[in-house]
Amino acid sequence: MKKLFALLLSLAMALSLAVPAFADGAYTVDGEPVPTYTPGDAIGIIGGADGPTAIFTTEIPADVDALKTALGGVPGQIGVLVNGAYVKFPDAVPEISSSRTMIPVRALVETLGGEIGYQDGVVTFVLDGYAYEFTIGSTTVTAAPTGEGGEPLPDIKMDCAPYIKGGRTYVPIRFISEALGYEVGWDDDFQTAVLLDRAALAAEIDKDFTILNKVQANQGMAMEEGKNYKADVKGNLTVTAFDTINGNKTYTADLAAKQIFNTEAANAQVSLKLSDNVKEDLVKLLISANAPEGDTAAVNEQVGLLLDGLEDMEIILTRKGLGWFRMASLDELAGVDNVWLGLDLGAELGELAFAQTGEATVGSALTGVLDENSVISVAALDYTVEMMAVLYGDDTFTTTGGVSTRTIGVDDLMALYEDLDLSADDLEEAKAAFKEYQITMKVDSKGGVDVTCTVETAAQAGVPAIKLTMDAKQDGGNATLNMSLHVANLCEGKLTLTQTWGATTQTPEDQPPEGSTVVDAGELLES
Repeated sequence: MKKLFALLLSLAMALSLAVPAFADGAYTVDGEPVPTYTPGDAIGIIGGADGPTAIFTTEIPADVDALKTALGGVPGQIGVLVNGAYVKFPDAVPEISSSRTMIPVRALVETLGGEIGYQDGVVTFVLDGYAYEFTIGSTTVTAAPTGEGGEPLPDIKMDCAPYIKGGRTYVPIRFISEALGYEVGWDDDFQTAVLLDRAALAAEIDKDFTILNKVQANQGMAMEEGKNYKADVKGNLTVTAFDTINGNKTYTADLAAKQIFNTEAANAQVSLKLSDNVKEDLVKLLISANAPEGDTAAVNEQVGLLLDGLEDMEIILTRKGLGWFRMASLDELAGVDNVWLGLDLGAELGELAFAQTGEATVGSALTGVLDENSVISVAALDYTVEMMAVLYGDDTFTTTGGVSTRTIGVDDLMALYEDLDLSADDLEEAKAAFKEYQITMKVDSKGGVDVTCTVETAAQAGVPAIKLTMDAKQDGGNATLNMSLHVANLCEGKLTLTQTWGATTQTPEDQPPEGSTVVDAGELLES
């Protein structure tokens, strides 16, 4: 399946730079600490209208009002957050009526850049090329294009009638938001309706990431309906565990995968072969040294069956989200031939798996994970984008001879830390941790990318020194990765991966072969 190879690599690099700075992040608003509690899940960064106003890791504020104020909302008032910014309600304010969130329509329409008028009980507002009209007390809204060539829209039904209060017209927020193409969520902690237009946000973000998006568009071949494609992956992992007493021990894993796919189905034959000493040491881990011989033999057989199965696996996946998995050892366990585990993954996941690689962008990746029911999730986007721009925005690259180059060294990393207002002692400690730090990304005019990375750290506070080197290349679906990791006095690992793409006359299967025994994986797990 197509992978977001270079884009995800870039995002991972950005996060790798960011994480050390947030490791000890206290929650603050305008520089003042805010009491916190740990609910178990949270995201990392909060941004306000004038830049970052708060940073935290796994904590969110016990004083929600402080954060709501920092983001432009009003404590004690129903809030409306549109693409990360709170709507200002200068006179009339939102309210809950009959379990519906009702808002003064003028404030929202004008915030979105529209115009609104009222005459004889009829409200009209113009936004994005359409004129919307409704009567106070009626639940029907008509919509007509304001210019030539526009398509008339069907009447819209509100789930409750608008009304006038204090001289202002109130409408249900869900109607107006969904009519204008926004997702609508509700954050109960912040008493805030969250309006989200992912496409608009993504388009705005992508203006500053044309180079990374060129890499993304170059990921693989654009699949055409009715045509079939193939991809072959080969890899090797070697890990040497250091042991000065008993002697070093080296473990290996060899990966081979052949994929055939089109726009509707994908098949993969996968083999993962582990060295014999992996089995030996795994059995030792699973059973005590003084266990009876019979137990040792049983565990040895089970581990062998599992590892043998890894050498012969098949996967079938369809765009509808139906999947099947087979490994040779399943036949032996079941006592019949050609056993497949079936699982309904859902249509949404199926569509995601078959999405064209080039369709994803930095903007769509960042906005795609936003939670429309979380003020924190949406408000964090601005700062996340700002950090990404500092690291990999278009203006950070130097272009010569059609090749755009971005190099991040220790000084760049320290500058990023300084922007986060770390103390002088923390900066010195961070700088002392790195003996070498350099990431270089080169992008050619077609979006082919070459990423090299060298990171070496000094031993600190019981944490051993490490050295990481990596070279990754990607061009039109063909990719190579060479990486080594050395952990002082502990182990050394080397990983190589190659991927090649092309067209094929073979057609992928969309279900197991006739005569197969299919077992429902969901029922198997429940039993």
